[in-house]
Amino acid sequence: MAETAGLVIGVVALAGLFNNTVECFEIVQLGRAFGKSFQTSQLKLDNARLRLSRWGKSLSLDDVRDAVSLPGRLGSETTVKHAEALLGQIIELFAEAEGVSNRYRSRTEPEDNSLAVYDPQTDLYPAVAKLHNKMRQLAIERQNRSGVRQKAKWALYQEKQFRRLIEDVTELVDGLVELFPATQQTQRELCDREVSAIGDGEGMSVLKEIAAAQDRLLEQAITNATVGAERSHHIVFSGSGNTGLQLGHNSGTMSGFMFGKGG
Repeated sequence: MAETAGLVIGVVALAGLFNNTVECFEIVQLGRAFGKSFQTSQLKLDNARLRLSRWGKSLSLDDVRDAVSLPGRLGSETTVKHAEALLGQIIELFAEAEGVSNRYRSRTEPEDNSLAVYDPQTDLYPAVAKLHNKMRQLAIERQNRSGVRQKAKWALYQEKQFRRLIEDVTELVDGLVELFPATQQTQRELCDREVSAIGDGEGMSVLKEIAAAQDRLLEQAITNATVGAERSHHIVFSGSGNTGLQLGHNSGTMSGFMFGKGG
Protein backbone atom coordinates (compact mmCIF):
# COMPACT_ATOMS: atom_id res chain seq x y z
CA MET A 1 0.00 0.00 0.00
CA ALA A 2 2.83 2.39 0.89
CA GLU A 3 4.53 1.62 -2.44
CA THR A 4 1.30 2.40 -4.34
CA ALA A 5 0.84 5.66 -2.43
CA GLY A 6 4.41 6.64 -3.24
CA LEU A 7 3.86 5.87 -6.90
CA VAL A 8 0.69 7.99 -7.02
CA ILE A 9 2.56 10.90 -5.44
CA GLY A 10 5.31 10.39 -7.98
CA VAL A 11 2.80 10.49 -10.84
CA VAL A 12 1.34 13.78 -9.62
CA ALA A 13 4.84 15.23 -9.36
CA LEU A 14 5.67 13.92 -12.84
CA ALA A 15 2.58 15.60 -14.26
CA GLY A 16 3.58 18.93 -12.74
CA LEU A 17 7.11 18.58 -14.09
CA PHE A 18 5.71 17.68 -17.51
CA ASN A 19 3.67 20.90 -17.52
CA ASN A 20 6.69 23.00 -16.60
CA THR A 21 8.83 21.36 -19.26
CA VAL A 22 6.32 21.91 -22.06
CA GLU A 23 5.97 25.52 -20.95
CA CYS A 24 9.70 26.09 -21.49
CA PHE A 25 9.07 26.10 -25.25
CA GLU A 26 6.44 28.83 -24.94
CA ILE A 27 8.77 31.43 -23.48
CA VAL A 28 11.59 31.16 -26.03
CA GLN A 29 11.96 33.76 -28.78
CA LEU A 30 14.37 33.58 -31.70
CA GLY A 31 16.69 36.47 -32.55
CA ARG A 32 16.63 38.22 -35.90
CA ALA A 33 20.17 37.02 -36.50
CA PHE A 34 18.53 33.72 -37.53
CA GLY A 35 17.54 35.44 -40.77
CA LYS A 36 16.04 33.13 -43.39
CA SER A 37 16.33 30.09 -41.13
CA PHE A 38 13.88 31.62 -38.64
CA GLN A 39 10.91 30.00 -40.37
CA THR A 40 12.19 26.42 -40.16
CA SER A 41 13.82 27.00 -36.76
CA GLN A 42 10.49 28.04 -35.29
CA LEU A 43 8.86 24.91 -36.68
CA LYS A 44 11.64 22.75 -35.22
CA LEU A 45 10.95 24.29 -31.82
CA ASP A 46 7.20 23.80 -32.27
CA ASN A 47 7.63 20.18 -33.33
CA ALA A 48 9.88 19.38 -30.36
CA ARG A 49 7.20 20.81 -28.08
CA LEU A 50 4.42 18.94 -29.84
CA ARG A 51 6.29 15.65 -29.55
CA LEU A 52 6.86 16.13 -25.83
CA SER A 53 3.19 17.03 -25.32
CA ARG A 54 2.20 13.88 -27.22
CA TRP A 55 4.31 11.77 -24.89
CA GLY A 56 2.62 13.31 -21.86
CA LYS A 57 -0.83 12.90 -23.38
CA SER A 58 -0.16 9.21 -24.06
CA LEU A 59 0.39 8.79 -20.30
CA SER A 60 -2.60 10.98 -19.36
CA LEU A 61 -0.29 13.45 -17.63
CA ASP A 62 -2.51 16.27 -18.90
CA ASP A 63 -5.13 15.29 -16.31
CA VAL A 64 -4.07 13.65 -13.05
CA ARG A 65 -7.39 13.97 -11.19
CA ASP A 66 -7.62 10.21 -11.56
CA ALA A 67 -3.98 9.67 -10.68
CA VAL A 68 -4.70 6.45 -8.79
CA SER A 69 -5.41 4.70 -12.11
CA LEU A 70 -2.19 5.85 -13.77
CA PRO A 71 0.48 3.75 -12.00
CA GLY A 72 -0.65 0.62 -13.86
CA ARG A 73 0.46 2.26 -17.11
CA LEU A 74 3.50 4.04 -15.73
CA GLY A 75 5.13 0.96 -14.25
CA SER A 76 7.37 1.18 -11.20
CA GLU A 77 8.34 4.10 -9.03
CA THR A 78 11.85 3.74 -10.43
CA THR A 79 10.56 4.29 -13.96
CA VAL A 80 8.65 7.40 -12.87
CA LYS A 81 11.78 8.79 -11.20
CA HIS A 82 13.76 8.13 -14.39
CA ALA A 83 11.16 10.09 -16.37
CA GLU A 84 11.38 12.92 -13.84
CA ALA A 85 15.14 13.00 -14.29
CA LEU A 86 14.84 13.23 -18.09
CA LEU A 87 12.29 16.04 -17.87
CA GLY A 88 14.53 17.80 -15.37
CA GLN A 89 17.42 17.61 -17.83
CA ILE A 90 15.28 19.27 -20.52
CA ILE A 91 14.45 22.11 -18.14
CA GLU A 92 18.15 22.44 -17.32
CA LEU A 93 18.96 22.71 -21.04
CA PHE A 94 16.60 25.64 -21.40
CA ALA A 95 17.97 27.24 -18.22
CA GLU A 96 21.54 26.91 -19.51
CA ALA A 97 20.56 28.35 -22.90
CA GLU A 98 18.84 31.26 -21.17
CA GLY A 99 21.98 31.88 -19.13
CA VAL A 100 24.12 32.01 -22.27
CA SER A 101 21.68 34.44 -23.89
CA ASN A 102 21.61 36.65 -20.81
CA ARG A 103 25.41 36.85 -20.81
CA TYR A 104 25.39 37.72 -24.50
CA ARG A 105 22.84 40.47 -23.93
CA SER A 106 24.77 41.88 -20.97
CA ARG A 107 27.90 42.45 -23.04
CA THR A 108 26.04 43.85 -26.06
CA GLU A 109 24.93 47.45 -26.47
CA PRO A 110 21.12 47.81 -26.08
CA GLU A 111 20.79 49.44 -29.51
CA ASP A 112 22.64 46.58 -31.23
CA ASN A 113 20.43 45.04 -33.93
CA SER A 114 21.57 41.55 -32.95
CA LEU A 115 19.33 41.80 -29.87
CA ALA A 116 16.18 42.21 -31.97
CA VAL A 117 13.82 39.23 -31.93
CA TYR A 118 11.19 37.75 -34.19
CA ASP A 119 7.50 37.62 -33.32
CA PRO A 120 5.88 34.40 -34.61
CA GLN A 121 2.51 36.14 -34.75
CA THR A 122 3.70 38.71 -37.29
CA ASP A 123 6.95 37.48 -38.84
CA LEU A 124 6.11 33.98 -40.04
CA TYR A 125 5.03 33.29 -43.60
CA PRO A 126 1.28 32.54 -43.76
CA ALA A 127 1.73 28.80 -44.39
CA VAL A 128 4.31 28.50 -41.62
CA ALA A 129 2.19 30.62 -39.27
CA LYS A 130 -0.70 28.22 -39.78
CA LEU A 131 1.50 25.26 -38.81
CA HIS A 132 2.97 27.12 -35.84
CA ASN A 133 -0.41 28.14 -34.47
CA LYS A 134 -1.92 24.69 -34.89
CA MET A 135 1.00 22.86 -33.26
CA ARG A 136 1.07 25.39 -30.43
CA GLN A 137 -2.65 24.94 -29.88
CA LEU A 138 -2.36 21.14 -29.81
CA ALA A 139 0.46 21.31 -27.25
CA ILE A 140 -1.40 23.75 -25.01
CA GLU A 141 -4.49 21.55 -25.03
CA ARG A 142 -2.35 18.71 -23.65
CA GLN A 143 -1.22 20.67 -20.64
CA ASN A 144 -2.90 20.85 -17.27
CA ARG A 145 -3.44 24.58 -17.55
CA SER A 146 -4.27 24.97 -13.87
CA GLY A 147 -0.64 24.25 -13.09
CA VAL A 148 0.90 26.61 -15.66
CA ARG A 149 2.48 29.88 -14.53
CA GLN A 150 3.05 32.74 -16.96
CA LYS A 151 6.78 33.41 -17.27
CA ALA A 152 8.80 36.16 -18.89
CA LYS A 153 10.07 35.43 -22.38
CA TRP A 154 13.75 35.27 -23.23
CA ALA A 155 15.60 35.11 -26.54
CA LEU A 156 17.99 32.74 -28.25
CA TYR A 157 20.34 34.87 -30.34
CA GLN A 158 22.72 32.29 -31.81
CA GLU A 159 21.61 29.64 -34.30
CA LYS A 160 24.45 27.30 -33.31
CA GLN A 161 23.18 27.31 -29.73
CA PHE A 162 19.64 26.67 -30.95
CA ARG A 163 20.66 23.66 -33.05
CA ARG A 164 22.43 22.12 -30.06
CA LEU A 165 19.39 22.73 -27.86
CA ILE A 166 17.05 21.01 -30.32
CA GLU A 167 19.41 18.05 -30.74
CA ASP A 168 19.75 17.57 -26.98
CA VAL A 169 16.02 17.94 -26.34
CA THR A 170 15.24 15.46 -29.12
CA GLU A 171 17.61 12.93 -27.56
CA LEU A 172 16.01 13.31 -24.12
CA VAL A 173 12.50 12.95 -25.52
CA ASP A 174 13.72 9.81 -27.30
CA GLY A 175 14.61 8.52 -23.85
CA LEU A 176 11.16 9.36 -22.48
CA VAL A 177 9.44 7.60 -25.37
CA GLU A 178 11.62 4.49 -25.01
CA LEU A 179 10.95 4.42 -21.27
CA PHE A 180 7.26 3.65 -21.87
CA PRO A 181 7.08 1.33 -24.91
CA ALA A 182 3.45 0.43 -24.15
CA THR A 183 2.40 3.94 -25.20
CA GLN A 184 3.76 3.62 -28.75
CA GLN A 185 0.40 2.77 -30.30
CA THR A 186 -1.33 5.60 -28.45
CA GLN A 187 1.31 8.02 -29.72
CA ARG A 188 0.80 6.81 -33.29
CA GLU A 189 -2.92 7.46 -32.95
CA LEU A 190 -2.20 10.90 -31.54
CA CYS A 191 0.09 11.57 -34.52
CA ASP A 192 -2.72 10.69 -36.92
CA ARG A 193 -4.98 13.15 -35.11
CA GLU A 194 -2.31 15.82 -35.27
CA VAL A 195 -1.92 15.46 -39.02
CA SER A 196 -5.70 15.55 -39.44
CA ALA A 197 -5.96 18.68 -37.28
CA ILE A 198 -3.08 20.44 -39.03
CA GLY A 199 -4.51 19.61 -42.45
CA ASP A 200 -2.81 19.75 -45.82
CA GLY A 201 -0.99 22.89 -46.83
CA GLU A 202 2.14 24.42 -48.33
CA GLY A 203 4.17 23.94 -45.16
CA MET A 204 3.43 20.25 -44.69
CA SER A 205 6.41 19.15 -46.80
CA VAL A 206 8.69 21.31 -44.65
CA LEU A 207 7.21 19.82 -41.49
CA LYS A 208 7.78 16.34 -42.85
CA GLU A 209 11.47 17.10 -43.43
CA ILE A 210 11.78 18.41 -39.87
CA ALA A 211 9.96 15.38 -38.48
CA ALA A 212 12.32 13.06 -40.36
CA ALA A 213 15.14 14.38 -38.19
CA GLN A 214 13.41 14.67 -34.82
CA ASP A 215 9.98 13.02 -34.84
CA ARG A 216 9.78 9.78 -36.81
CA LEU A 217 6.25 8.92 -35.65
CA LEU A 218 4.93 12.21 -37.05
CA GLU A 219 6.89 11.71 -40.27
CA GLN A 220 5.23 8.31 -40.72
CA ALA A 221 1.79 9.77 -40.00
CA ILE A 222 2.32 12.48 -42.62
CA THR A 223 3.50 9.87 -45.14
CA ASN A 224 0.49 7.66 -44.47
CA ALA A 225 -1.90 10.59 -44.82
CA THR A 226 -0.28 11.64 -48.11
CA VAL A 227 -0.39 8.12 -49.56
CA GLY A 228 -3.97 7.71 -48.40
CA ALA A 229 -4.99 10.95 -50.09
CA GLU A 230 -3.33 9.92 -53.36
CA ARG A 231 -5.15 6.58 -53.36
CA SER A 232 -8.55 8.06 -52.66
CA HIS A 233 -8.93 10.11 -55.85
CA HIS A 234 -11.93 9.17 -57.99
CA ILE A 235 -12.72 10.60 -61.42
CA VAL A 236 -16.25 10.87 -62.75
CA PHE A 237 -16.88 11.29 -66.49
CA SER A 238 -20.36 12.38 -67.56
CA GLY A 239 -21.96 14.41 -70.31
CA SER A 240 -24.86 14.70 -72.74
CA GLY A 241 -23.20 12.38 -75.23
CA ASN A 242 -22.71 9.53 -72.79
CA THR A 243 -25.05 6.58 -72.53
CA GLY A 244 -23.96 5.87 -69.00
CA LEU A 245 -21.68 6.86 -66.14
CA GLN A 246 -18.00 5.99 -66.09
CA LEU A 247 -16.11 5.83 -62.80
CA GLY A 248 -12.33 5.78 -62.60
CA HIS A 249 -10.21 5.02 -59.54
CA ASN A 250 -6.58 6.08 -59.36
CA SER A 251 -4.08 4.50 -56.97
CA GLY A 252 -1.14 6.76 -57.79
CA THR A 253 -0.24 10.18 -59.14
CA MET A 254 -2.26 11.48 -62.09
CA SER A 255 -0.57 13.38 -64.91
CA GLY A 256 -0.80 13.98 -68.64
CA PHE A 257 -4.58 13.69 -68.92
CA MET A 258 -6.31 15.30 -71.93
CA PHE A 259 -10.03 15.80 -72.08
CA GLY A 260 -12.07 16.45 -75.23
CA LYS A 261 -14.94 15.25 -77.42
CA GLY A 262 -14.82 11.81 -78.82
CA GLY A 263 -14.88 11.27 -82.53
